[in-house]
Amino acid sequence: MATMTTSAATRQHSHWGLVTINGALLVLAGLALVAVPFMAAFTFAAAFGLCLVAVGSVGLFAALKSMGNAQHSLLVFLGPFLSIMIGAVLWFTPAQGLMALTEVLGAFTVVTGIFQVVAALGLSGKMHWALLLLNGLLTLGAGAVMLFSPGIAVFVFAIFFGVQLIFNGFHLVRAGMRMKNLLG
Repeated sequence: MATMTTSAATRQHSHWGLVTINGALLVLAGLALVAVPFMAAFTFAAAFGLCLVAVGSVGLFAALKSMGNAQHSLLVFLGPFLSIMIGAVLWFTPAQGLMALTEVLGAFTVVTGIFQVVAALGLSGKMHWALLLLNGLLTLGAGAVMLFSPGIAVFVFAIFFGVQLIFNGFHLVRAGMRMKNLLG
């Protein structure tokens, strides 16, 4: 029993450094997003585009490899193809790709806000219907900003996301240091 506990403690002790480094990297990424939000967002978009191209390529390879399957359909190629196309746009033109994605997300957010407002009006007089209405109106407003001013939306999201990364990073650094102190 003592060997099991020692072994687990040794494994945890070896991970405190990884947790601390992960936290420090999150803090640095958050600071980059807050300091230069557009450049950091465009860099993220390009990296995400590269990942989409890689995932789509693997999916396309898998679809081609399984062509001998009798139940194979052309739809198997659609997802990987779209992934490669969207990824290429984000990779080669991250600014335009990020703006386009923000506009599409804005359209979905507007529709979500409309449904929330309609649902709240349908529940008029019931418990918490006003909160649902307020949430719907705020969602509708956020969607409109994303749809009609994607540059502002990217700027605001980058800063908010950067602040989140900073707080989460400091939390992980603190947790890593506590792990080291508890085990050391």
